[in-house]
Amino acid sequence: MSSSKIPLKIGLTGGIGSGKSTVCKVLKYLSIPIFNSDNIAKEIYKDKSVVTEIKKQIGVTVNEDNSINKKMLSLTIFNNKTKLQKLNKIIHPIVEKEFDLWSHNQNKKMVIKESALLFESKSFKKLDKIIYVYASQKNRINRVIKRDLRTKAEVLKIISNQHKFADIKKKVDYIIYNNNELLVPQIIRIINEIKKLL
Repeated sequence: MSSSKIPLKIGLTGGIGSGKSTVCKVLKYLSIPIFNSDNIAKEIYKDKSVVTEIKKQIGVTVNEDNSINKKMLSLTIFNNKTKLQKLNKIIHPIVEKEFDLWSHNQNKKMVIKESALLFESKSFKKLDKIIYVYASQKNRINRVIKRDLRTKAEVLKIISNQHKFADIKKKVDYIIYNNNELLVPQIIRIINEIKKLL
């Protein structure tokens, strides 16, 4: 494939509960292909070789059908940053390969890679532009408690393992504010700006 046909690769990220999924719904309506890293990662967890590697590296238990016990895995990694890093080193390279293959097969001039871990995985370095969805911690906590039926302590633990907006805001190209602001006008403005690069 010639380089002229390779689409512009746009990263979409933000902390848990920031509203990435809502933004993606608008982007899909605008006919922009979206690669959902979390969904791909869920499929990767079903791979037998990946299960074996996770058992070996992290020591997490598996279910009777030889699938990863996700609850035990979550408890293990969110209390142990070393094991979290080991897990990321297993999963992220596979997600990256899947994204490369997927993006090369798209017939659009622009694609979106949605991932909560663009910076943690270092995959942001391979993208052309980054969009960050921002919401206050209070709003994020309330949304996740309501959506996932988690406790406040659980949500705060997840947030503590994710990048801080203050640390990476200089690394992103566009910010979508999702507290009480209107999302659609912000998204359309940003996409129109990106289209100028095509």
